[in-house]
Amino acid sequence: MSKSDDLRIIAFMCWKWGYGAGDMAGTIRGQYPTLVRPVRVTCTGRVSVDLVMRSFGRGADGVALIGWYLDECDYASGSRFSTRIVDYLKGVLNSVGLEPERIQKHFCSAAEGQKFQSTMIHMSQQITELGPNPIREEIKKEKEKLEKKTTKKE
Repeated sequence: MSKSDDLRIIAFMCWKWGYGAGDMAGTIRGQYPTLVRPVRVTCTGRVSVDLVMRSFGRGADGVALIGWYLDECDYASGSRFSTRIVDYLKGVLNSVGLEPERIQKHFCSAAEGQKFQSTMIHMSQQITELGPNPIREEIKKEKEKLEKKTTKKE
């Protein structure tokens, strides 16, 4: 198993446009890396800072928010709001020692399957170059310590 096989990118996708682009990529048989894990959301503007940080805390190596273009969102300002969230989170990640490139915002229409495919391939390459999320390694070490303690007690 190669190092990149263990990596994960959580892609929060707008139910209509981002998820539609991913669906179109499948329809045109456009393949993108398996490390991308799509999560369908009502609007990328509904993805909270807490949800993204919990994703990183649970071991995600990258997070993408994929939705409709600015000022064309069905929910008026959802895309604009999610863009601000991503900009804010880049600073937060930087302050906790993670690379800001681990979170990205992308815009896709439901008809842009090829764009979705190329965007996910590019992001996967970036995350592969960055390597695993260092937080995940710390979590793994803490779990191993906890397991050793519980086995010693038995």
